[in-house]
Amino acid sequence: MGIFSRRNKEGNFEPRRKKFYKKRWFKILAVILLLLIATGGWAMYKAGTTLSKISTKDGFFKSLWKSIPGVGPDQLQGEEEGQVNVLLLGMRGNNMPGGGLLADTIMVVMARPKENKLALLSVPRDLWVKHPDSSTQSKINSIHALYEEKGEGKGMDAMKQVIGEITGIPIHYAVRIDFIGFKELVDTVGGVDVYLDKPFSEPKQFEGENALDFSLPAGKNHIDGQKALFFVRARYASSDFERARRQQQVLLALKDKMLSLGTLTDFGKVNNILNVLGEDVRTDMDISEMKKFFELANKSQNLQIKQKVLDTSEEGLLNSTKADTPEGKTYVLLPARGNYDKIRELVKNIFN
Repeated sequence: MGIFSRRNKEGNFEPRRKKFYKKRWFKILAVILLLLIATGGWAMYKAGTTLSKISTKDGFFKSLWKSIPGVGPDQLQGEEEGQVNVLLLGMRGNNMPGGGLLADTIMVVMARPKENKLALLSVPRDLWVKHPDSSTQSKINSIHALYEEKGEGKGMDAMKQVIGEITGIPIHYAVRIDFIGFKELVDTVGGVDVYLDKPFSEPKQFEGENALDFSLPAGKNHIDGQKALFFVRARYASSDFERARRQQQVLLALKDKMLSLGTLTDFGKVNNILNVLGEDVRTDMDISEMKKFFELANKSQNLQIKQKVLDTSEEGLLNSTKADTPEGKTYVLLPARGNYDKIRELVKNIFN
């Protein structure tokens, strides 16, 4: 009978069915599994299950496949041009009162790995901007919430587009973290150290959160996650601009703490931290890009750091005014000369 093994209902011989392990799909799967094992893929798989929870890009297996050496891109977006730009967004979080998905923190991190340089630019939440692909205008902090209603990740995409228009640079990636995630992150690394030239006090803002008259003394302060969260949120007794400067201060303190613990040099430790954060962090990096990002951080030592907050000072490049909204006149910020040219010039030369 040769390759024929049995008769069908009509009494005719039909070809023998291939064993499943001889089928093309099984052979391809076997090759993939062998590649994963050969490249330390089991550890990559375990890390991937955590990282895939926070990524809004690609599916898990597609992202994992791109993580295999030689399969995905060798570099991050912008790395070949010499500068990787990441948008950081901080917000209250889903189901939180006061606008859970409004972006209270908007910061652009510009990294030049080959030059060992880092720059931070904070954009105030009251900046009056146009919506992407629309003539509608609103405060920039509402963009994320409005577009996230259209689907997960749409809010970050919209914010990247708006910030790119303001700064004149491509925004390659975005990361968002909510209040709970930020608090857990600081606690997971054992707190951070902040140094104050003078005492800090916020007497009223956190009254309903059992922190009436929150204060820190001058000098070195080792603060846990809750105190760090109050410190970066406080603005009633100061201003949104001063709050942005404190946010940059804590971000850099967090970087220093993670480096001192060797966290950024150990992707397993990073994975464990992200596992703790769970639903409180989102990014549009895929697994392979996150891994490459932390590999770059591992190589960064003694960074030259530049910091800037857009504000209404003489060099701040913004003016305050009132804008018409459905709720009436509201305080907003506009670029000092009616366009973003000066801000773009600042960003272009921020490392000089």
